[in-house]
Amino acid sequence: MSDLESVIKLIQAGKRFLITSHENPDGDAIGSMLALGLALRGLGKYVSLYNKDGAPKLLSFLPGSKEIGKELPFKDGSFDATFVVDCSDTSRAGDEFERFKSTGRCGTVVIIDHHDTSKPSAHFYILDPKAPSTGIVVYSLLKTMALNITPEIATNIYTTIVVDTGSFRYQNTLPEAFEIAAELVRIGANPWEVSKALYESESVGKLRLLALVLQTLEVSEDGRIASVVVRRDMFKLTGTTKEDTEGLVNFPRSIGGVEVAVLFREEEYDEEGMKWKVSLRSKGKVNVAKIGEKFGGGGHEKAAGCTVFGSLSEVKQRVFSSIIDSLEWME
Repeated sequence: MSDLESVIKLIQAGKRFLITSHENPDGDAIGSMLALGLALRGLGKYVSLYNKDGAPKLLSFLPGSKEIGKELPFKDGSFDATFVVDCSDTSRAGDEFERFKSTGRCGTVVIIDHHDTSKPSAHFYILDPKAPSTGIVVYSLLKTMALNITPEIATNIYTTIVVDTGSFRYQNTLPEAFEIAAELVRIGANPWEVSKALYESESVGKLRLLALVLQTLEVSEDGRIASVVVRRDMFKLTGTTKEDTEGLVNFPRSIGGVEVAVLFREEEYDEEGMKWKVSLRSKGKVNVAKIGEKFGGGGHEKAAGCTVFGSLSEVKQRVFSSIIDSLEWME
């Protein structure tokens, strides 16, 4: 029996499900969570939605987003199965989730993603590396099960496609992205409303944060690596939070000739010292997921992240060295 067949039987037989995704979730993670959750509830199942960081304000327009909790549902007892979406392995859901998983309360663990995994951490996997978004993998599961896709589910899945294809601009914009998007619009997803919520709802504070961040722009001598820095004091100066850094890495990425863009975000210090959240974006020639994995992180070929300890200069040196190695290997 294939993993897909096993998961379908699991859904049909189970009654209680937990759904989670990676830390610092983006539109694909949240949209996939909500689409799957709404579909399972449509079957009369009990569903609990959890993400360590919750749903970003930017995605509060998505149907069901307010039901995503930041605390693990210990009071809910055990689950028949747990779905970890848009994650190549369960560790990306955070340390708290890993501890919860170790208690056995998660039941059968299923990973749904659009990238291959290198770390076995679940019982079953529904993976499609060619899919433009994890939301499309969820869509395929729902269609295979002949489940009803409501306008609310359609809006969530449509948003995953828009976010992960860069509004149908990136290399992963395959014909199926347009075909499925068209079907979702026919069902009830509203492209204008999604676009307005994603791209025309920024706060004044975020624009002021952007102005400060762009002042830190650095470009390598050969013009193939560009980076920016977000320091904690920038949040105080602009009245923003780490949520407002979403998408900022795309500004250095937009520079002509740049192959890899990096955003270094200063985190709270801990016992290991200075900590930096590193966001990596590639235009396609460099697999940044492999770079992220070197530092204990991960992601997808064109979008990945990791956490690195040390001073900014030390962290930059280590990350840039890894990127340069990848660029040289590419040649």
